[in-house]
Amino acid sequence: MTSLPLRPLLAIALALGSAGAATIGQAQPKPAAAAIGPVIGARIATNAALIESTGRKTTLAAVAHGKPIMVVLFRSAKWCPYCQGQLKSLGPVAAAAKAKGIGFIAVSYDSPADLAAFAAKQSLPYPLYSDTGSKMIDALKLRDPRYALDSFANGVPYPTTLLLDAQGIVKGKTVETYYKIRPTNADLIAMLAKV
Repeated sequence: MTSLPLRPLLAIALALGSAGAATIGQAQPKPAAAAIGPVIGARIATNAALIESTGRKTTLAAVAHGKPIMVVLFRSAKWCPYCQGQLKSLGPVAAAAKAKGIGFIAVSYDSPADLAAFAAKQSLPYPLYSDTGSKMIDALKLRDPRYALDSFANGVPYPTTLLLDAQGIVKGKTVETYYKIRPTNADLIAMLAKV
């Protein structure tokens, strides 16, 4: 019986072991962003309950006032540094939207109190709304499913921006499956031209 030298055997064992570990430990495959959430041209339900940072209940339809609106859905102003950075940078997009007669809001599953604290600290020039219980997030099929029920992040959306016309029809959309990536302000401002 011939024996193989130790080095090739060790290399084979390491290769097999790492291939097995990669298969066992892999997260669910990331879905294509275009397939997540409402499609361009779809009319979304705008009667989902939102809560202002003051605690007053409202709906997306009421917030839009019968006009087009850009809605940024983000993970958390309380604990997500990528969301915090994005929210701090969106002032020029909100201003461009306002100049075109388009509403601009940002929504997360955070509590109204957490949103109010962040907005006040950062002097945000646009409103933040709470989707308590992630009901709107779920209705839009934007919940990121990678978090267990007992995770503090359960209920967060994929970072998403929707541009809706006055009838609630999706005219523009960005969805990021990797939470560290966000669209540029230039991309969002360019999207405003779609309504």
